[in-house]
Amino acid sequence: MCISKKLKVLIIISLIIFLNVKTSTALENKILFKVNNEIITTIDIYEEIRFLKSFNPEINNLNETDLFEISKNSILRDKVKKIEIMNFVKELKVDDKFLLGFIKNKYSKIGINSIEKLENYLSDNNLNRENIMEKFYIQIIWNDLIFQKFKNKVVIDKEKIKNEILKNPQKKYQKELLLSEITFSPNNKKNFQIKYEKILQDIESLGFKKTALIHSNSDTAANGGLIGWIKEDNLNKNVKEIISKLSTGQFSKPIRTSSGFIIIKIEDEKEYKSNFNLNEKVDEVIKFKTNNQLDQFSSMYFNKLKKNLVIYGL
Repeated sequence: MCISKKLKVLIIISLIIFLNVKTSTALENKILFKVNNEIITTIDIYEEIRFLKSFNPEINNLNETDLFEISKNSILRDKVKKIEIMNFVKELKVDDKFLLGFIKNKYSKIGINSIEKLENYLSDNNLNRENIMEKFYIQIIWNDLIFQKFKNKVVIDKEKIKNEILKNPQKKYQKELLLSEITFSPNNKKNFQIKYEKILQDIESLGFKKTALIHSNSDTAANGGLIGWIKEDNLNKNVKEIISKLSTGQFSKPIRTSSGFIIIKIEDEKEYKSNFNLNEKVDEVIKFKTNNQLDQFSSMYFNKLKKNLVIYGL
């Protein structure tokens, strides 16, 4: 259930005060929301904003209203996932090797490629280690849960992939694209139009990354919507056709997916020399398509869980 406008205004006013306080110990901790029995407090919002700012410096210039929305949405995603995860595990804990793989994949671009460097980064930025580790454990366990739950529903036609590869002439140089996304799931046509227009307005005024942080319901939202470098020939035919008409810096109109809509932006592009090997290429495409389908299952499963939970403000 959406919180009332009056309550939201009060929260934002409080947030403005909070952001001018140096430590969370000086804040009065109040319950703002509940997701089933999981509570979200003023200090949760404060700490989430500090986490997001530390790992996403580009949001530092956002206003308090946007900061509140970003942190609220980020915490809600974690709470929904945590509630479901706890139906399958006794505690939120993973082996260091899985944590290491997660942080290397997610944060190596800011120089965090070991658990020791992560610990130092959290300490240097005065971030709550327990809270941050819980966030990371939730995402790692969630990813494994999605894999175990949906791996048998992934549909991959290896022969079709091989035939499609052989049909296309192999170029000496191939294109690789750095892509970002904004994903959203409107309830109806009217809601779609309102949401899309707001997204366009915010892209115009704030830029794509900040808009993704505010509006995107994908896990990539925490990174400003950044997907990463993708080989163009690995994309499905529909997406490839749409973004082939875009130049660097441009973004697509909403593309319908099984879990909603996606807006894709080309951040950068480069060419690489192709050393074509059919078997390696088939395996590469299978891996890409498998991950893509699992991402779709993850979004649909999350949206279903969220609809079935009681979310309200106090």
